[in-house]
Amino acid sequence: MINALILIALIFVFIQYDILLRLGRVLSREAPMAYSELIQRRAVEHIFTLLKSYRGFRLEVDDRVGASFPERFLLVANHQSLADIPVLWQMLPDKHLRFVAKKELGGGVPLVSHLLRFQGHALIKRRGDPTQAMRALMRFARRCKAQGFCPVIFPEGTRTRTGELGTFHTGGLRRLLSVESLPIVVVALEGGFRIRSLKSVIQSLKGTRYQARIVAVLPAPQGKAEILESIERSRSLIEAALAEMRA
Repeated sequence: MINALILIALIFVFIQYDILLRLGRVLSREAPMAYSELIQRRAVEHIFTLLKSYRGFRLEVDDRVGASFPERFLLVANHQSLADIPVLWQMLPDKHLRFVAKKELGGGVPLVSHLLRFQGHALIKRRGDPTQAMRALMRFARRCKAQGFCPVIFPEGTRTRTGELGTFHTGGLRRLLSVESLPIVVVALEGGFRIRSLKSVIQSLKGTRYQARIVAVLPAPQGKAEILESIERSRSLIEAALAEMRA
């Protein structure tokens, strides 16, 4: 019974804030983007409060950077779960994060799909024309630069089933950094692979420990060689952080 109540409560939260977002876009004509981010923050806070209250879910944020955190940056993280996006929103509520996400998330998910489309996140096809994907990333990077957003990318390209760190693909990162050279914030996420799907959320959420560690800030790379070096260093830092968190 408790599992069904949790599921109903979560669905209600998503639908409730989706309706508020749609109404606000009509009524808040002067600052629709600011309103969407307000709805985003409140919805995420509500969701995590609900999970913690009913199932003992723990989100543990470990900031190893502190005062050296840059105003704008490119965030690089490993990818374990659909929950990674709201976890990063919750971890950095005052930053204007914009994600590189799969195109399928742009439709069918209450609140999330509407936020991704309206806020200007990059929705990329996982399969298909690579040229189209690179063009979409270039437009996304220019949009982030013009509007002061912080791009977020998961270089593995897809979620891991076991939590093990996959290969980092360099193409997307290189495109983003070719438009604007930004400091790279490296984040390690651990625990999300246990709640990869709606079914696993209900079955495995109780007592789940979801760890998010801000590992380091790398200086803005200049040129292709430095970009490739920064990507490799980001992966090494995340790999070391995951090993430490699991130990």
